[in-house]
Amino acid sequence: MYDRGMQALYKLTLSPIAETLADRNSYGFREGRCCADAIAAAFNALSKPNSATWVLEGDIMGCYDNVSKEWMLNRIPMDRDVLRKWLEAGYIENGKWYPSRKGTPHKAE
Repeated sequence: MYDRGMQALYKLTLSPIAETLADRNSYGFREGRCCADAIAAAFNALSKPNSATWVLEGDIMGCYDNVSKEWMLNRIPMDRDVLRKWLEAGYIENGKWYPSRKGTPHKAE
């Protein structure tokens, strides 16, 4: 219970910081933003007479596997020891613990 409470406190602290530093055109994994917001922004940007002719789509598969832990530790404004522990925590699935070997802790697909 204590750990969940501390996670909630860090989230409440970091959310406003993340929102002020994030790209204003970023919609993924953002509180209060959804696919419909991204579609509306794309429509507004592309409906102008001088707008882009092409839309490129990219696949970010493996993105979170390759995020540099050192990069995050140097840029996320929070207690480095706590962040390092979170990044190295791994995850539990069906009662079995899986370590974080690289990137961020997540379920491997």
